[in-house]
Amino acid sequence: MDVIRGLPPRGDVSRPVVLTIGTYDGVHLGHRWLLSHLVAEARREGGAAVVLTFDPHPRCIVDPDGCPPMLAGVDERLRLLEPSGVDRIVLLTFSRELSMWTAERFCDALTGAFPLRRLVAGPGFAVGHRRSGDLSFVRRYGAAHGFDVLTVDPLMRAGGPVSSSRIRGALREGRLDEANDLLGRRYELSGAVVHGAGAGKQIGFPTVNLDVDQGRCLPAPGVYAAWCEVAGEWCAAAASIGFRPTFGGDTLTIEAHLLDYSGDLYGNRVTLAFEHRLRDEVRFPSIDALVRQMTHDVEQVRSVLASAATPS
Repeated sequence: MDVIRGLPPRGDVSRPVVLTIGTYDGVHLGHRWLLSHLVAEARREGGAAVVLTFDPHPRCIVDPDGCPPMLAGVDERLRLLEPSGVDRIVLLTFSRELSMWTAERFCDALTGAFPLRRLVAGPGFAVGHRRSGDLSFVRRYGAAHGFDVLTVDPLMRAGGPVSSSRIRGALREGRLDEANDLLGRRYELSGAVVHGAGAGKQIGFPTVNLDVDQGRCLPAPGVYAAWCEVAGEWCAAAASIGFRPTFGGDTLTIEAHLLDYSGDLYGNRVTLAFEHRLRDEVRFPSIDALVRQMTHDVEQVRSVLASAATPS
């Protein structure tokens, strides 16, 4: 799978192109459903399956106040797209200038960059300034410029379409199992291990504190059974997201107590894969009460992960 930044020069792709366009945040089951149609169409045409995606999210440029928290960083998104079978990913920087392009100018740029045979899109697809280039426009444009449009109905799950916004809502409201089901995988957060207050170590539960990338969608505060990837190996972890109210904390922290692991991870980048939400964040009346609960939390984590497959 090739990854290039910016639209390629005409002639860079010799085969006919079957193209899809979108942010693909999270690369969830709905995305993979559409990508399977993209790849099937490309193979049928003897062409290349190409994904045109954006960074940052277009809404972060056109409506900064409505910028959605992201389900995956750029590198993670590219990694998640690779198993889909696409031949090329084109990563386009979404800027204020690009947001002002008319639908016709945007489509002109596409046909100038690709020998476009087919565009594969969802039913709400639109391009151009203020999303003026809807499917009707793109079909008319394609008919005049040698390509057609295939519309793929959204994948339905548990009574509704699978979407990034639905997954964000589930995560923020504490419905981790629902979010993981719609993602088709465990939700992950990565970050550098930084120094914390040291409270966990003082009470016998040392933790790694993660400096998670800005703009990521965070699960609801609480305690989770999770996996932590350390140097390519996954180990069991009791993860906590919250403000440490028992210690009077006022800063949101993301930390994890790694079961059966000891070692200095400061400065390393680790990944947490969230398996199951155990409970809400609670302010305990004493440190002893907190320790008793954390001991129970660790036992629950062992029980939950004993019957779960290690992330691949």
